[in-house]
Amino acid sequence: MKSRLLLFTLALVTGVALAGPLEDGFAAFKAKDYARALQLWQPLAQEGNADAQYNLGLLYHKGWGVARDVKQAHEWYTRAANQGNTDAMYNLGVMYVSGDGVFRSDRQALSLFEHAAARGHLPAMYNLGVMYAYGLGTGQDAAKAIELWTQAADRGLDEARAALVQAYEQGLTGLAPDPARAKQWRNPN
Repeated sequence: MKSRLLLFTLALVTGVALAGPLEDGFAAFKAKDYARALQLWQPLAQEGNADAQYNLGLLYHKGWGVARDVKQAHEWYTRAANQGNTDAMYNLGVMYVSGDGVFRSDRQALSLFEHAAARGHLPAMYNLGVMYAYGLGTGQDAAKAIELWTQAADRGLDEARAALVQAYEQGLTGLAPDPARAKQWRNPN
């Protein structure tokens, strides 16, 4: 492809439906009262709440309400990811693919995106498709990239639909351009 597709950036705070400190922290976060969100989430995160751990990771990663500390972000994301939090898996993958505070590792990013994508995380599906399209951390596999982007696009991810349009307009390694398919993805309805 002539112009390289971009990987998504960080996922934002996990929304919750339960009442209590987690939801109160989310309300504080939405109000940009990051110090209050940190105060509410910190005890929950230390007790093992994966959503609070993920949210603390985001605060430290972005420097919202605290000094930016990518090591702390990595630690909290890892704790949450180990409990199955797909946003945390995804954000760790972004850290590894970009080398943000960690040793850059396409293979580590690929693994994290695979785990999150397998659990239905749409941006992870998209990024995983980009990695297969360009052979980042794995061999180049245009068919796998198309499969992942199609799954994400079918579930409403516009970036995946745009990737399909670009792939079919310009072709990928092993995939000839297909203007008719590009048009279908450009105008899916």
